[in-house]
Amino acid sequence: MLLGDYYLCDSRVVLLPIEHLTPAGLRPEFAVFLGARAGWDPGRIALFDAAFARYWSRSAALAARTRTWPAPRLRHVAVVAESRAVRPYAQMLNTSAWTLWASDLAPETSHPEFAAFLLVHGDHMAATGEVTLAAVRTAAWWFDRSHEECEAFAAAAARSTRPDASGFRAIAAALPWLRRLRHEALRPPARIAVPGVSAAAHRPVPGTGLLVPAPLESEPPALVEHWTRAAQAAVAAFHSQWRAPDAGATRALLDWLQSEAPPLLVSGGKEQILWDRAIPDRLGPLRQELRRAGGAAVRDITADLHVVAEKTRFFLASLSRPDTLPGPASEPEQRGYAYLHRERRLIAYNLHEPATERLLGPALPYARAMLGARTVHEWCHLAVDAGWVPAVDQARLEERVAIVGDLLEGVLRDAPLAVRSMTEADRRALGPRPGRSLAEGLLGRFEDYRANLLATRFLDHAEQETYVRQNVRTLRFEYPPAAVFRMLARYLYEYQYLRFSLIADRRAYFLASTWFDDDFYRTRILDDDRFDRLVAAVGEICESYAVDERWFAPA
Repeated sequence: MLLGDYYLCDSRVVLLPIEHLTPAGLRPEFAVFLGARAGWDPGRIALFDAAFARYWSRSAALAARTRTWPAPRLRHVAVVAESRAVRPYAQMLNTSAWTLWASDLAPETSHPEFAAFLLVHGDHMAATGEVTLAAVRTAAWWFDRSHEECEAFAAAAARSTRPDASGFRAIAAALPWLRRLRHEALRPPARIAVPGVSAAAHRPVPGTGLLVPAPLESEPPALVEHWTRAAQAAVAAFHSQWRAPDAGATRALLDWLQSEAPPLLVSGGKEQILWDRAIPDRLGPLRQELRRAGGAAVRDITADLHVVAEKTRFFLASLSRPDTLPGPASEPEQRGYAYLHRERRLIAYNLHEPATERLLGPALPYARAMLGARTVHEWCHLAVDAGWVPAVDQARLEERVAIVGDLLEGVLRDAPLAVRSMTEADRRALGPRPGRSLAEGLLGRFEDYRANLLATRFLDHAEQETYVRQNVRTLRFEYPPAAVFRMLARYLYEYQYLRFSLIADRRAYFLASTWFDDDFYRTRILDDDRFDRLVAAVGEICESYAVDERWFAPA
């Protein structure tokens, strides 16, 4: 499979991937690909390019002036063909993708001003995990917009057919007061008192730098409330479309489970087992749960369970002695796309997995590929626990870890004074050799790398690409600034996922999509040379491991 096939592997979505985006929009060769393979005309491509360039240049300018505005970064853009095909606000490929609807890029109804703001709005939703507050949090975007730009946005919002279009029409209606808000850095309150309004009479919007003048205090809550209704209506409309039951689909699923007893478990809330291959005729609990599901959901659940069964059989058939596969050495996490049951040594598929809404509609694009990858990785972790993916030379491995530790010692020692001051307490907590401590802690993550190494035997290209793109993501939301060196160590490990992808320029992909360049280059913690040496040294740790072929049957 070529990467081009991956970008179009789900008929509901055209993926504009990170590796083919630039601050000016699409790479020319990818624009040609979209025309040939996805039927995109020049007008649609031009609209996207104009929107993306505006998003990038304006966000960069705002971020340069205030820390409360996030710098732009490259993320995948998943363009959904039809407005009810994918659940609104669902995160595809983790937090590494925007979702746009095809109508957002239609030249006859949309506009670059509208599409550019959709990207900004998506950034703020990804950063906070919250939908309804983004309309207010993004107010600074409008401070420098011209009357013509605001009018173009409002006209496109009025024509929009996206599921939550009413929310963007509410933003258009709110522009007069949004543009009157103040900001602690971008637009501080006037020092000269305005009659009737003191300079201090402003309510802050936490985390944004925005200041709301007293006469406008009722406006932000009203906009948030409008957005709450719009978002709820969009999700309700999606669920309503897929509510129709299909007794035949349910019967087919239950008949398959009963007749074939595939190697898996189906679980529900509170880790309840709804169907167990050990007693395949006991269908009542699962049948009861499936009464809540429409036909589309049941058909996708069926397809998912076939993937779990096929991947499980593929893995177990590869073993020279399946009877020697141990149970989990540690308590496995009982959640995820699929998980290894702590007691049964079978993969469990949870109908109530948070954020997947498996009972309420069709599966997300890329979700089945991730399910296949997760199933395989759970089995491969057992092989790692059994010692089947060992270090080839333990002494050489320890030398390589020490090299990474020494390189990190140099990074910590040479970091700018402001960074060293900010991280002093955390560095002390790491002990007298904090770089060595980080490297030794990093080694603990290589259990997962060893599972990745083995998993490549069992994954197809779509599953492998999806797994990588889900896992190579920004870590900025997971570490406070004082723990920046811990974040660096984890990034150095997670960068290694890219060796399992077909992405050609791993370095460019990584730097531009994670804010790594902002967090480590612009702060002068790292430069190109140091980054490359660290990545190479961690790569040497990766090369220390190999699959012990004695445990696996010849291909």
